[in-house]
Amino acid sequence: MYHRLPCKFLGALSGVVLCLTGCAGWNYQDMADPSRDVWQKPQGVVEKLSIGRGARVADLGSGTGYFTWHLAKSVGARGTVYAVDINSASLDMIFKEMVARGTPNVRPVHADLQDPKLPEPVDLVFSCDVYHLMNDRVTYFRTLASSLKSGGRVAILDFHPRGFLSGLFGDRIDKDVVRGEMEAAGYRLVHDYDLVDSQHFQIFAKAER
Repeated sequence: MYHRLPCKFLGALSGVVLCLTGCAGWNYQDMADPSRDVWQKPQGVVEKLSIGRGARVADLGSGTGYFTWHLAKSVGARGTVYAVDINSASLDMIFKEMVARGTPNVRPVHADLQDPKLPEPVDLVFSCDVYHLMNDRVTYFRTLASSLKSGGRVAILDFHPRGFLSGLFGDRIDKDVVRGEMEAAGYRLVHDYDLVDSQHFQIFAKAER
């Protein structure tokens, strides 16, 4: 449900071929491309999340961990970032990188389509470029609410549907759709940032009953 399509920006045909043959190494290089630091502004995104030291954070659909390491720095040594994905190859790469970096506050979590399998409630669930890939999102996030601490939040960063071929391959979503679905799942919008030119960035909290 939230497995990243590894080569979705390379065009339909090449994306299909690479997805069928597998390209974990290419996926890592693509996601760790330094140009991404420029257009996606990861430091600015994490700053807007206002994560406290010692926080528990889930990087939902972490892929090979592009945002995981930024989040790990933010929570500090006493915090924990759960790198959550359904792709075991991606999680293996995160584990190897975790060892190489000496980052014990990152923990890979092998989830399934319906359950992130978080081992404890978290302060924040962060999702980057993943929401548009998920199925039955309202049910998923309604259930996910039980994995949030009191005052916990869900942050969603995803692509605006812009351009001639926008959304043709299901690789982006309108922010109003995200907001409507999250409200239907029992959340309320608390922040709407215009930080990344090509993406919308919204933060939600559980709605008061």
